[in-house]
Order: sequence, then C-alpha cells, then structure tokens
Amino acid sequence: MSLVAIAITAAVAASLGYLASRRREREAPDEGKALDDKKKPPRALKAPAPADPLAGLTLALGDVVSAEGDERWLSGAIVAREQALAAVIFVAPEGLAHHVVVLFPGDARRVLWLSPASVDTPPEPPGTLEIRGMAMQRRSRLPVMFERLGQGTPMVGASGILATYEAGGREVALVVTSEGKTLAWAGRRLDEDEYDRMGRADDAS
Repeated sequence: MSLVAIAITAAVAASLGYLASRRREREAPDEGKALDDKKKPPRALKAPAPADPLAGLTLALGDVVSAEGDERWLSGAIVAREQALAAVIFVAPEGLAHHVVVLFPGDARRVLWLSPASVDTPPEPPGTLEIRGMAMQRRSRLPVMFERLGQGTPMVGASGILATYEAGGREVALVVTSEGKTLAWAGRRLDEDEYDRMGRADDAS
C-alpha cells in the first residue's frame, strides 16, 4: 500500500472515531444536570379543596332558626357519615346545654327540634329506651363517622353509633354513642311550615 493510501485510510479512521465520540457525548446523560435535578425539591401539588358537607342543605352554620316560640343560633354541627352523608346535627348552645336541630338528607325539608335528654344506655343503643318518662322504640341504627364543625359543638369521637327513637305522634329522640360517651336529645319532628329560617346571625339586618 502506498504512503498516500495509508494516509487517507488513517484520516478516514480518525474522522469516524471523532464522529462516534461526538455521538456518544450527545446521547450520554448530563451527570451534573441529573445531580442538580435530584437536589431540587419535588414540585408541590395542590390538594383538591375538600367538599363542603353542608352544601345544598336547607340550613347552614350561622343560621338563626325559630320554632315553638324559641330561637336557636346554629353555631356548630356534628356531621355523621356512612359512605354518604347520613345526618347533620346542628348545635345551638344555650349556657351549658346543647340544643340541636337535626337534618337528614333524605328528608331535608323536615327537621328534628330537640333538647338535651338524659338516657341510660350501653354503647350499643337498645331497641327500647325510656326517655323523659316515655318508652321509645328505636327506628334506625347507623354506624357512622363523625366530624365536628363550627363552634360550641360537644366532644364526640371519630366514629360511633347514631340511633333514632320514636314514641307516639311526632315525639322523637336522637342518641349518639361514641368512645364510651353518650349524647342524647329529645323533642319533636317539625314540617317545613312549622319552623322559620330567619337568616344568619351576622346579617346586618
């Protein structure tokens, strides 16, 4: 092979080696950049806003409701859920007592207008309870999760039992048992034309 041919062959080989080296550099990851990316904090993801459990109900926190010659300011609420919303116990504190107005989503136009009651019940509310001198029959029993909202709401655990009781007529009671504690209220069931939602307590009027 002549010297000229050898020189040409060497030049071509050098060129091919250079091109291959440049291709590898382009394809190889930038280690410095990769390390910098690892040091960067992960981008914060915005959590979706929790749904308002009281949205769409006929009553809301802050409402003033009147019935039977009495007015109640709904300052707090106990929300009871199974998988879906089961009941909302709106709380209207009066001194040390917690009067309540109760809504059930399936019967949202009616309310239970209840005052504190004393009951003697085990953690599992029985089929019959004596409440205010009346023998009342249990009409429903739901294992639920509880959530406390607003102000003045009595303490209750994260889960428990929600039971409703009835006597003759429209006499009703509500019993909550949770973590060894019992809350009970008794009163009457009111139709929508028997109570008045007077607006919010903080309205200018």
